[in-house]
Amino acid sequence: MPKKREADEKKIKRILERRGYKDGKPPRGYEVHHIKPLAAGGKDTPKNVRVIKTSTHRQIHKNRRARGEE
Repeated sequence: MPKKREADEKKIKRILERRGYKDGKPPRGYEVHHIKPLAAGGKDTPKNVRVIKTSTHRQIHKNRRARGEE
């Protein structure tokens, strides 16, 4: 089984700082989401990274697991 790819925290921080997020972190109740998962070849790029509500993020991944995508 291939090793799970981890997000590059420094890249994510820079992306969020450029978008105006204080300290390069999303606000409370929000998380960073990769549109194309890292495990599927997605990258830590501005086009692939979004800040979304934590509850929405959980639902997205729950749906992906149900479809067998994770």
